[in-house]
Amino acid sequence: MTASFPELVRDKFAPLLTAHAFTVIEETTYEVVLESPLRQAVAVFDPRGELDVRVFPKGSENWEGFSYSGMVGRASVERLLEIALEQMLADPRILEADAGFYERLAAERRLDAEAWTAYYGGEAPRPGRNRP
Repeated sequence: MTASFPELVRDKFAPLLTAHAFTVIEETTYEVVLESPLRQAVAVFDPRGELDVRVFPKGSENWEGFSYSGMVGRASVERLLEIALEQMLADPRILEADAGFYERLAAERRLDAEAWTAYYGGEAPRPGRNRP
């Protein structure tokens, strides 16, 4: 990675900045926060090789929206950012801040969290596995 992470995000997420009215409101060495009138996007790079990108309605929690995670290895940080953008652009509801879409995502994530909490509390089987 020759450019800094914030430079890579600005470069690869240029369509968000130009066509979708996002602006960079905060950046550090490993995190860039973008905001538009209706949504917020956060890109975080862990120097151990993990990239996380989240897009969610302003005023909500970042887990209540779209998320993409990737590991550097076969793909570079640059390519992972490109893949995240491709996924955002492939589903217009993500960047248009479709309220129903985000409500469904949040409900699904709450159910997942409850299932995992019950599992780790010894109250339910492991989520995602078919058990009698």
